[in-house]
Parts: sequence; C-alpha cells; structure tokens
Amino acid sequence: MRYMLIAMMAIAVSFTTTSCDAEDGEDGIDGVDGQQGPQGIPGEDGNANVISVVFNDVDISIGNNIIDIPEITQEVVDSGVVLGYVTCCGNDFWETLPLVISTEVRLDIDRIGLEYLRLVSTFNQTLNFRFIIIPSNVDTSGIDLNNFDEVSQHFGL
Repeated sequence: MRYMLIAMMAIAVSFTTTSCDAEDGEDGIDGVDGQQGPQGIPGEDGNANVISVVFNDVDISIGNNIIDIPEITQEVVDSGVVLGYVTCCGNDFWETLPLVISTEVRLDIDRIGLEYLRLVSTFNQTLNFRFIIIPSNVDTSGIDLNNFDEVSQHFGL
C-alpha cells in the first residue's frame, strides 16, 4: 500500500510540474458556446425615429396650402408631434409656426393628415420649410419645442 501511495504521488507530481506548450500541437475544436449573460443596463433613448424634412422654395398662396410629407404616418397623426419652422429671403434662422407678424400676416399649420399637412396663409410668398416629425414614444420633456436650435441640438438634426 505504501508503494502505491508513493506511485500515485509521483504521478500527481509529474502531471502538475509538466505541461504542454502552445506550439506543441494544433488547436482543438471550439467548444459549445456558454449561456447568455444577464441583460445589460439600458442606454439612453436615441432619436432614430425623429425625422426632419426640408422643403425649399415653396410657393405659398393666400388660403389653404397642402404639403405632401410621406413621413407622416398614422401613428404620428394619432399621437405624435409635427413641429413646423419657416424661413425666407436668405435668413440663417428658422421661425416657429405659427408665424404671426400682424393680424394681416399669418401662417399656421391648420391640419396634419396621413402623409400631408395643410398650411393656412394670409399672404403670398416663396418660403423654405422644415418639419420635424416626432413619434409619440419619443420623450420631448425639457425641450423648448419653439426653439429650433434647441430641438435640432437635442435630436442631433
């Protein structure tokens, strides 16, 4: 029994003191992937669903003016937000709709429908428009929606 104990110790010592080198042989077959790890910490919401569309040199006339915007979906019509901004004459800033200069000069979004919106105007002019379409699942709290620069910076537009 004593010899057997010594022999087992000798074998154990030889296994623990000798090892194979990586260059000694080929890599074996990859094993089975392990289990899926735990869910990570939720990240910040992005703006992937916020859409900005620009229309340049749109002739607006007194009364109703239809602008086709295919990006306005039924979900946006039902519960989203469409922000309108206007500029003209080479200005480098965007003004929020409604645009009210006086009781005689007014431009406003009158209706938002599936794939279009209707503007009502009291004047004729060629203008540039930018509409920002925000689905209902996008949080707009803490943003001044009347400030184009703030909206643009917040959503990375």
